[in-house]
Amino acid sequence: MTQRNSRLILIIGAILGIIALFIDNGIIPFIIFASISILIALFSVSLLSILSVLLFIRPSLDIFGTYSFVLTTDLPAINIAGLVAIISIIISILIIYRSQLSIFSIPLSGLFMGLFGVYIIFASISIYPLASINELVRVLSFLLMYITGYVIIQSQKDLLYIITLFISSSIIPAIVGYIQLFNGAGLYTNPGFENRIAGTFGHPNVLGYFLLIIIALMVYMFFENSIKKPLYKVAFVGYGILLAILLIATYTRGAWIGLALLLVGVSLIRYTKKTLIIGSIITPIIVIGVAGYIWVEQNIWYNLTPLEDIPVIARVVGLFNGDPSDSIIWRQVMWADMYNKGLSRPWTGFGTGTIEIIVEEVRGVSLGALEAHNDYIKIFVEMGIIGLAAYVLFIIGIVYSLLIRIQSRKDTLLLIMTFLVFAIYLSSIWDNLLRQTAVMWIFFGLLGMVIKYTTIRPKQSPKDLPIEGQ
Repeated sequence: MTQRNSRLILIIGAILGIIALFIDNGIIPFIIFASISILIALFSVSLLSILSVLLFIRPSLDIFGTYSFVLTTDLPAINIAGLVAIISIIISILIIYRSQLSIFSIPLSGLFMGLFGVYIIFASISIYPLASINELVRVLSFLLMYITGYVIIQSQKDLLYIITLFISSSIIPAIVGYIQLFNGAGLYTNPGFENRIAGTFGHPNVLGYFLLIIIALMVYMFFENSIKKPLYKVAFVGYGILLAILLIATYTRGAWIGLALLLVGVSLIRYTKKTLIIGSIITPIIVIGVAGYIWVEQNIWYNLTPLEDIPVIARVVGLFNGDPSDSIIWRQVMWADMYNKGLSRPWTGFGTGTIEIIVEEVRGVSLGALEAHNDYIKIFVEMGIIGLAAYVLFIIGIVYSLLIRIQSRKDTLLLIMTFLVFAIYLSSIWDNLLRQTAVMWIFFGLLGMVIKYTTIRPKQSPKDLPIEGQ
């Protein structure tokens, strides 16, 4: 950084600090202005540095996503989530511009721009314009992450750097999560689940899907033998186990199912024989263990907790037993209500990003959360059949683009990304994935990185390629 730039940053920082002195809103303005000064300093060094900082801190900021503050009474309240989204959009656009790469040359770019165009069209005819504008900014921030992820990857070293950054971004949420786990400060959502862990996120489900992606990336690094030193490898595996325990403590069934699908699917394709052998050994052990537990509970140890009452087991059994206290019944009623409401405007919907408003109009606030807990019904209510068709085509395009790039069963990164896509869009049937901005940032950024890596991989020499597992 030049001396001139250093002086300019100091001057700007001083001006922002003086402004903060005249704002009667506690310490928040100082934090905001200090952050702006840091971003300006990083801008003078590297746009990638700013992006790296944003990617690292974004999961830790989610808990403040709905917090708003007022600089002056003459200005509207500023939402921290919106502020971060706007900063990310600016940085992404600058990175894309400086790359001098034609957006139209990027695979799937037409698909992304087409989907966002649909969002814009239905925002323009929305019955709640402000809600639609907020949604457009949020959606644009993570759609741009796809192009940004594509642009910044030039080698395997870049890929591993960003993956490491994603994994590192889980440290603060994990620490907060374990504090909640040990002091009982998690969320109560259903009887029997009084301490669901949310970490730095606003809801346990968001942490659950965030950990799903992080663990998937750790599986890739482990399979590809990316960590060489034995001590680091032990620490890496240990941290993965800690994250897996935290994932269980979120009681997010969709993330559990997604991780199981990913691990079994990738293992069966990558190590077919070993996986079948291990599976044939583990399955009888599990069956015998379950049968033995039930027998002991019914015949010897009468005070032993019934298997179906163990929280983790009960969470899974709740998918099938129709327990009124379980959220499955609540979801089914929500879906029926929203589907029927969507039928009143089947082609155009009520406008981009209006789902919470529509849910409140139909169901009020006494029946629980205002999210549809189904991204497909959400899209249908907001943008009608046309929007839903565009969204489904978008998903099909992503899946097809990944499948045609898989060259062999050794393509671990592509396999993991493909199963991750299946897991995310399958889970969208019963959860609000599109509303999980931090998760979508990582998901779409990773997708862009994977697509780019498939284009540069053949150009690298064999010694630069990942080490294949045996």
